[in-house]
Amino acid sequence: MSTEQFQADITRPYLVIPKLVEQPTWGGEYIATAKGWENTPELAGKKIGQSYELFSGSNLSLCASSDDPEFTGELTDRDAVRVPSRVPNSVPLAELIEFSPEGLLGAEIAAKRGADINLLIKFTQAQGNSFQVHLRDGQTDAHWVPKLESWYYFEPGLLTFGIKKDANWEDYQAAVTAVDAGMRELSEQMKTGRLSYEDAKLKAKELVEQYDPWQFVNLVEAGRDDLIDLSAGGIHHSWEEDIERFPLGNVVYEVQNEAMDDVSTLRSFDRGKIGADGAVRDVHIAEYFRLIDRSLEANDPRLHMGQATVVETGERHKLVQLLESSYYDLGKLTLSGEGAEYRTQISQFAHLFVKLGRVVVSTKGGEVLVGAGHACFIPAAAGEYIVRSESPETEVLITK
Repeated sequence: MSTEQFQADITRPYLVIPKLVEQPTWGGEYIATAKGWENTPELAGKKIGQSYELFSGSNLSLCASSDDPEFTGELTDRDAVRVPSRVPNSVPLAELIEFSPEGLLGAEIAAKRGADINLLIKFTQAQGNSFQVHLRDGQTDAHWVPKLESWYYFEPGLLTFGIKKDANWEDYQAAVTAVDAGMRELSEQMKTGRLSYEDAKLKAKELVEQYDPWQFVNLVEAGRDDLIDLSAGGIHHSWEEDIERFPLGNVVYEVQNEAMDDVSTLRSFDRGKIGADGAVRDVHIAEYFRLIDRSLEANDPRLHMGQATVVETGERHKLVQLLESSYYDLGKLTLSGEGAEYRTQISQFAHLFVKLGRVVVSTKGGEVLVGAGHACFIPAAAGEYIVRSESPETEVLITK
């Protein structure tokens, strides 16, 4: 592209091409259905666990409508999702940022992050995962880096959050240490042929039940539209499983700074999972207990449930702030009735995800139609954008 084309391009909105991560063991059909892609040949019958809605490796579509048959997601897996890719009729977000960091991100953000958006937004459907903690915001360590993270629940779900106020920390550490030692012994027995996979899974289940790490953590039910704010960091968390009560698992919209798991996610317990080849996941028990925030405030789930604050109301629109952190803000715009509009000026980029309905997003450089389950990216250089509803009721999540 020429300089002139780039200058024009950074004033228009772009549809974001989602990277869809297939997860055969814990994904589902929710994400593809939300996007209206459940019957596309590429996705039919596949379990999608995560959709990367924005990150440093995103590609931006040149299509003007999410209804366009040429607008499709990139199907990938957990190992390949971060590998840079090029798809027809698109431009990599990273190339636009490199050309004009201030024009894409905004002057203030570019000054802090350079030519890197350092933001990850995921649409996730997941069953239980490991017990985890991220460093506190501003906390330093020789290896681990902070990872600000927040979850907005699309459907009711179940999670653990924080350590119980009457829990004995030494007993908790001893329990997960015993589980880890037992899992490694089972792994060794499998790899040397002394134990079958089925027997190993049974023994792993018995081991986990014996030490019961859940006895030390808070179990929390999340309702539809609840916000769980982990952005302070240092807080224990995990997604849980209860197929009878929560058959969809945890359907969440995740907003976080883009820190890789191997330098940001400390695990104490992986639920007794073992692979058919005897593999077990490494955990970081000593570091988890060294770096976790043990204060009562950090471990009280009630203090980390987002409270929506009304920012702006009009005859046919309402904007609420769901959360505000040092790295990202998340709001929700509601438009009532076809033709309802919201207009705002911007000095930094904005990411709009349509949770319900359909909208036309326009700037001085162009417009895109964005249907439910899809997102668009608005560069800072646009200066202003307008959201116009194309449906009776519309909800849009705005991240900046």
